[in-house]
Amino acid sequence: MDNMMQALILLLAGFLVVFAVLILLIVIVTIYSKIIRAAQNSGEKRKAVKAGNDEKQEENKIVRSVTREEIEDDDGEIPGEVIAVIAAAVDAVYGDKPHKIRSVRKSRPVRSAWAKAGMLQNTRPF
Repeated sequence: MDNMMQALILLLAGFLVVFAVLILLIVIVTIYSKIIRAAQNSGEKRKAVKAGNDEKQEENKIVRSVTREEIEDDDGEIPGEVIAVIAAAVDAVYGDKPHKIRSVRKSRPVRSAWAKAGMLQNTRPF
């Protein structure tokens, strides 16, 4: 009878420890999820504010896709015709407002479809 009582006490102690750890894990996961939600909500608020600013900036931009041969001369410089077109586009956007073109430079090379797919695959959220 004594062995049976010790076995019952050991069984109850085991159940108590297991359920205490499970409750502790539930509390930890709940706190972690609240922290993550708060961080995501603050990020969305920043994105909303930035989106308002980006819309204003996008109104002031005119983007045209051209090939490298159209932009570069033999010596690698941007030809005067391209700069004139850029200046005309800026003038069309700003109109009567005072504006000044400080510099014109080539954009970075565009990634290939395979490079974009690899980048998206490796940076996808969990």
